[in-house]
Amino acid sequence: MSDNKQVFSPGQRSLLTAVINRIIPAKDKLPGAGNLGIAASIEEAAATTPGLTRIFNDGLAQIGVAAGQSSAGEFEALSNTAKDELLRSVETANPVFFDQLVLQTYNGYYTNPEVFELIGYSLPRLAPPGSQPELLDVSLLDEQRKREPFWKKV
Repeated sequence: MSDNKQVFSPGQRSLLTAVINRIIPAKDKLPGAGNLGIAASIEEAAATTPGLTRIFNDGLAQIGVAAGQSSAGEFEALSNTAKDELLRSVETANPVFFDQLVLQTYNGYYTNPEVFELIGYSLPRLAPPGSQPELLDVSLLDEQRKREPFWKKV
């Protein structure tokens, strides 16, 4: 990530990594979103507009404050159940932030080439230069072509 795209402090990055590991936790062969490094793509997205930067900074501060009020003292030290409860309360209190957090987490995770490989998805192959791939099986239009027009001819 380039320096001009950094809008989070090291502490916020660490918190964000732990939070998104709860949104998409590791399961079987799939890594958690935080472990995959999705926090960097979220930070890049947050840096695109001052409004989004503010939403994320405020939301991460809200999580940090709520976690600091617990007996464990910080988010990473909480049990998974306590983390989930805290995130539910933030979702209720700050739905705009939480919607963006989930959206950016999912976008980063499910467009990651490593996740593609692990779930067995491969990108469609591009047609060779100069080729004219058939985009539609035109026989699918036969039934429609037999019908009378439903619009008024002028």
